[in-house]
This record gives sequence, C-alpha cells and structure tokens, in this order.
Amino acid sequence: TSIWFTPKSTPLEFMSKGAIIIVSFALAITLALCPVVIFFNGQYTIVKRTDTVVKVDKRFSELDVSLMVFSEGKRKEEYAEDYGDLVENIGLQSELKKVLSVNQSSPRAAFETVLALSSLQPHIKNISRICTPSPEAFRSYIAPVGLPVIFTDMLKGTRLADWSWDMIKQKYGNQIFHNTRQGDYSSKKTSYGKQIIGRTSVSLSDFIDVATGKRKPTKGEEGLYVTKQKVIPTDELEKEFYYPPFYPGSHKRCYLEPTAWIGVPGTFTQGHIDSKDNYVYQILGDKRWTIFSPQDYEYLYYTKVKGSLEWSSALNSPQEPNLEKFPLYAKANPISFVLHPGEVLYLPRGWTHFVENLTPALMINTWRYGPAAITELWSESSRAEIHKRCFLT
Repeated sequence: TSIWFTPKSTPLEFMSKGAIIIVSFALAITLALCPVVIFFNGQYTIVKRTDTVVKVDKRFSELDVSLMVFSEGKRKEEYAEDYGDLVENIGLQSELKKVLSVNQSSPRAAFETVLALSSLQPHIKNISRICTPSPEAFRSYIAPVGLPVIFTDMLKGTRLADWSWDMIKQKYGNQIFHNTRQGDYSSKKTSYGKQIIGRTSVSLSDFIDVATGKRKPTKGEEGLYVTKQKVIPTDELEKEFYYPPFYPGSHKRCYLEPTAWIGVPGTFTQGHIDSKDNYVYQILGDKRWTIFSPQDYEYLYYTKVKGSLEWSSALNSPQEPNLEKFPLYAKANPISFVLHPGEVLYLPRGWTHFVENLTPALMINTWRYGPAAITELWSESSRAEIHKRCFLT
C-alpha cells in the first residue's frame, strides 16, 4: 500500500512555517505486502534563512527530491502527525552555511560535514523494514536524507538467498583465514578501550564445524570471529554476488569488493563509525545491532587512533556503558534491532554501530565509494564524484 501526500506548498515553505500539514491523498493497492511509504511531493527552491542561503541547482529543483518517512501498521491520520513532526525537526539551520563552505578534501573535513548535515535529521526511535525501492526512489528519497533502513526482500531470487553452511563449506571450505579473531571478548582493553584479542589461522571448513556445533572447539578455537575477509573469489563476484541495485554504473567502480564477517555466538565488534556508506547483507544467523545517530557522536567517547576516528571507548562490550565513567552516554539514543537472514541494512556514513553475533552468523557487506550520500544534495563536488563513480560504465 502506498499513500501519497501532495502539499499545497513546497517542502521548504512548510519547513519555514512549521505548520501542520494539510494533505490530500490517493490510495493505491498493490499486490506486494510492503509497509506503507509516504512521499512528500514537492520541489526545493532557493531559500533564505537568517544568514544562510541554500542554493540547489536546476537538476535537483526539477525533481521531487525531499523527504521520505518509513513506517508500518499505522493509520493515515498517524502518518500525517508523524510527517508534521519530521518537517518541523528537519528544517534548514544556519549551520548549513558552515557545511557548504567546508573543504571536503580531507577525511576529517568530510566527516565534519556529515555530522553537521545530520543535525537536520529527525530523531528516530527505531529502524524501519521496507520492500526494496526502485533505484530512482532510493537515490531521490532515501540516500540524501541519511537515515538507515532495512530492505526485507532485496536478496530474494539471488544466489545469496540459497546459501547454507553446507554449501559454503563445500564450495569455499578450503580457504584459510590468517587473521581470525580468537579469545575472550571480555579480556584486557587498550588505553582507548579496544579489546586486545588474540589472532589465529583457521580454515573456513573447520570454522563452520565449530560454529555449527558439529565438533567441539579445540584450545585456540574458542571465540572465533572471521572479520572483513573475502570469501567469494574476485573472478566469481559478478556471478555469485548481488550488488545493491541502486546505481547504473560499473559495480567495480561504485563498490568496494565485498567482505565477510563470520562469528560464533557472543563475539562482537566494538562501537565505531565507517568511512563510507555501508550495505550489510545478513546471509545466515542473527546479529544484534545497536546504532546511534551522528547527533550522538559527542556522547560516545570516540578516540582518534592513528590519525583517524575509530573506536568508541564507551561501546566496548554488550553491557550498558558505565555512566560513572561515561556520563555523557546518558544523553545518547541507542536504536537496537536484530538483523535476520535475507535482510539488507543500509547504514549511512556517520552512524555508530555495535554489532554482536547472537547465533552462528554470516554477514557480507560492501561499502560504496565516494562521499556520503547525505552530502549529495548540498554539494556539487559530491554529486560529481558519485556520478563519476556510480553512473559511468
């Protein structure tokens, strides 16, 4: 079911008024059992707000590039109320003047841009699960807003949907992973809170036998977690892997080569921020994700490691952070959910995430090259870079 709201003013006029939205709608019944999706159907214009002038080029002003709200199981009256809150919260702020003038050539400056733009986002309390949108809808309504979402059906009909532990063992079991995490995940920490975890070598076949309980782990096989490893050979990617279907250009130019994360229950990855927009495929098993908006960045006690932003000192175990040690964490707004087999998480850059394996689990992810999608609407250089990377064959 899709409900379309067509306002009597443009989105930015509504933002400036902070008014209650009066809408007309048309109800279209589809065969797909998808959540309701609301499109705010309007156009961006040049808008003056205090000392800020936001200019959007002709290509974007001609599109219905604005906002999208995802939700499930609500009546249309509740949608209108939710949307009114979103419009009020996402209004343009004078901070954009700083954002638009930032030199994004350095990683730190680019990340500051993401943080500033995220101040325009509404506060969300949970993550939405939706059917996979069209490429046009994703690029126009989802990516520029910079909010995470789960696609429930993206892998249906693909080779990845047929994966099983037995199939993986038979096809890829002879691979050896030499940097596999191993050990007690509640063990000693570094000065910036990162676990000091042992490393070992293990074949994928042996790992699967241990993870699925076909045999007990030997000494040195406890707490195994294969992280950021290539399982599918490069020459088989186009046949075996299903890349996100949202950009028409070359997969090799648009996305990093997919990597696998395979862990036994209880293993986890400490809270951190990725440097690129992330597409996460849950293939087997369940993983619990706890994510935080970029707006919570200052509450998570990040420490620079080797000149880059890396680990959150507050998020180094599945337990709630100690508020005596990390008092600002009380202001953060964690969003927790379980990612199930067949689901794909879109996690924009800037979102902190702590991930724990609840069962023997296999996840594959790919990052998109180029700047964060949230910067595309506001930056000509970002649009040019994304076009170069992901629209050209």
